Amino acid sequence: MAKIGLFYGSTTGNTEQDAQLIQKEFDKHQPGLVDLFNVAGDPLTKMNDYSLLIWGCSSWGAGEMQDDWDSAWKTLKTLSFAGKKVALFGLGDSVGFSDTFQDALALLAEAARKQGAELVGMWPTDDYSFDASAAVEGDMFVGLALDDDNEAGKTPQRVAAWVQQLIAEFGL
Repeated sequence: MAKIGLFYGSTTGNTEQDAQLIQKEFDKHQPGLVDLFNVAGDPLTKMNDYSLLIWGCSSWGAGEMQDDWDSAWKTLKTLSFAGKKVALFGLGDSVGFSDTFQDALALLAEAARKQGAELVGMWPTDDYSFDASAAVEGDMFVGLALDDDNEAGKTPQRVAAWVQQLIAEFGL
């Protein structure tokens, strides 16, 4: 079975915590399936070792990318993701930043697609309250949207459902 490389950036620890939760959910299906990488210290070139990738990033301020991803951005844009499946998850604040909720996901989705990735893991918007998001296409987010600031109680169920969706979309 193909392994999954999960790459995340975390300023406050929330994205790291949710990355670990995603890993634990995959462990229920197949222990050891997901390798975690923090983009603050692990080289993005490790993405070359995986055909299945998950990227996690929070949105900051007016929809900016988390600092560690921002620092790694030049490197990310040099990598090819042709033949790879990429799923995204993001953290945002739907109350404090309702007009830019999950915007960093849109930046990651654009980079993945431009470099040849097949984007998987689209997530419905119907259980969220926000004003605008660049990460919405039709009635779906380009990845799993988490709001640990205002809806932390929904995170475990959303992660569990998304992981089941990815098991199917990754062909595991």
